[in-house]
Amino acid sequence: MVDRRYRVLFEPVRIGPVTAPNRFSVAPYANGNSYLQPNGAIGNRAMRAEGGWGIVGMQLTEIDPTSDLSGLPYERLWDDGDVKVHARSVEKIHEHGALASIELGHTGLRSRGIENGYPILGPSSMPSLKPEMPYSAKAMDKSDIRCLRQSHRAAVGRAKKAGYDIAYVYAAHDASILWHFLQPCYNLRTDEYGGSFENRLRLLREVLEDALEEAAGDMAIALRLAVHEATGPRRIQFDGEGRDVVEALAELPDLWDVNVSGWSADSSTSRYEREGFQEDVTSFVKQVTQRPVLGVGRFTSPDAMVSQIRRGVLDIIGSARASIADPFLPAKIREGRVDDIRECIGCNVCVSVEVSGIHVRCTQNP
Repeated sequence: MVDRRYRVLFEPVRIGPVTAPNRFSVAPYANGNSYLQPNGAIGNRAMRAEGGWGIVGMQLTEIDPTSDLSGLPYERLWDDGDVKVHARSVEKIHEHGALASIELGHTGLRSRGIENGYPILGPSSMPSLKPEMPYSAKAMDKSDIRCLRQSHRAAVGRAKKAGYDIAYVYAAHDASILWHFLQPCYNLRTDEYGGSFENRLRLLREVLEDALEEAAGDMAIALRLAVHEATGPRRIQFDGEGRDVVEALAELPDLWDVNVSGWSADSSTSRYEREGFQEDVTSFVKQVTQRPVLGVGRFTSPDAMVSQIRRGVLDIIGSARASIADPFLPAKIREGRVDDIRECIGCNVCVSVEVSGIHVRCTQNP
């Protein structure tokens, strides 16, 4: 019997055409098992599903070769040859009753551009955001934009073919071409994809509409959006254009997954941020949309999770680090074993090894 204090965490949540069995979601993170080591990735995700997470997210997945993350442990869904291994992951996740989601993305100015022979792409020509890469991005022309839309739509179709329940449109962490088009500090264009807010929003809107059309009601489409950029006033802010994006697209996605940017802010350690800290900049989203809202914020205790749900901040609790520290966190809450949870301490050793391209580590779950 679930402790009555925590029953709300185990309520089902409708997300477009699918239903999550509870309010726990494994946020996408690189576990060190890339497309080159599929069996490890499959086992990793299956364990989280077994541990009771209602949605299990696949790590960032490249939509085509122009999004070059070579050397880092991410996934690919470039062509139909990649569908089979993704289908194996989905099958194992479904065996435990969880939904499977996939974060489809193009990293734009954060691409590495070292393996596939393609230039780094961006809304404008400027240096790569990868400091170790001494390259400048090519300003995308209309043909590049058409190809990007086609590649993303094709990847959504492959995700559906693989059996995923939710496919993501990714615009977060300062690591998405869609996010780069939104940002006035990166988007210096003077055509219909630059300048005004509506023009800078255009590509994100088009890609989101393409994804919904391709899913055709058979698979939910989520939008992962950084509603606030922590590095400066020339960026998207939650009390400015961050809110404007949510208002403009309010009922389009089946699920809103919101956070702060960049990655260092989103993954802040316990030394600097309290549990649930992103509430300060994401709580407005549920006031704007009727769609369910998922959020993160280094959640560790079920009481903090319940608080944000009951106060109308979030509908679904997303977490990567807590799921690394204890893959069975939801099951332990359900079984009344809260004291047995291996709690994430926010030391971020997991983050440090992810960006180094090696297998994820955890001081609480070695």
